[in-house]
Amino acid sequence: MTDLETRLREVDLPEPPLGFDPDEVADRAARHTRRRRAGITGTLAVFSAAAAAAVFAPGTSPVPPAAPPSSPSPPSPAEQARIRQALADAVIGVFPGVRGLTVGVSPADAIGPGRMAVTATFADAAGRPGNFQLTVYGRGTPDDHVPVARSCPEPDTGGLRCDRIPQPGGAVLLVSEVGYVSTGGFTKLRGFDSVLRRADGSAVTLTDAADDAADSVQLSEEQLTKVITDPAFVLP
Repeated sequence: MTDLETRLREVDLPEPPLGFDPDEVADRAARHTRRRRAGITGTLAVFSAAAAAAVFAPGTSPVPPAAPPSSPSPPSPAEQARIRQALADAVIGVFPGVRGLTVGVSPADAIGPGRMAVTATFADAAGRPGNFQLTVYGRGTPDDHVPVARSCPEPDTGGLRCDRIPQPGGAVLLVSEVGYVSTGGFTKLRGFDSVLRRADGSAVTLTDAADDAADSVQLSEEQLTKVITDPAFVLP
């Protein structure tokens, strides 16, 4: 039995043909795997680049320029009526018993883009005449007054003063005396010229230059402050 097994093992029988070359099949499989990996890597690279471009690249459509700020319009008739009534109420508030009050009929009054000037003419309870003009400036209105920092002149020998007085909300009230100064230093005070500048860019001016008549009414500084800081004096 041992000799038979030995002879059978020594017999070299030819293997039946497989119909394909195993080495060639293995080579093709390896090449396919390499191409598949390369394709996946390339796809990922393209996707990453596209995503980065979408996130970081500037937009294809240009950003439209910002619209220029619109010019302020003149106060509407309703706003004009409101300001006139507010000034009338303010005069009555600081001069109890006022008589002959007229508001907004002076030739000096003016209406313009974002501003309104209105004059109050009256007589106090004792019959003394008085008048002052108030101008309201809306936010963004071109400023045709010098800045507060340069509005007060240097003190002179006449003693006329000019003060910058901080107000609530960041506003600044500038109060300057108006009068006559002689060479000897004598001063005749006629009234006050004042400006209220608010933090939002709006402003109110009040000129109280009394007539030369000795019996004319002058606003005190307290009365002036009460009038010019009235919150009703605003324009859109």
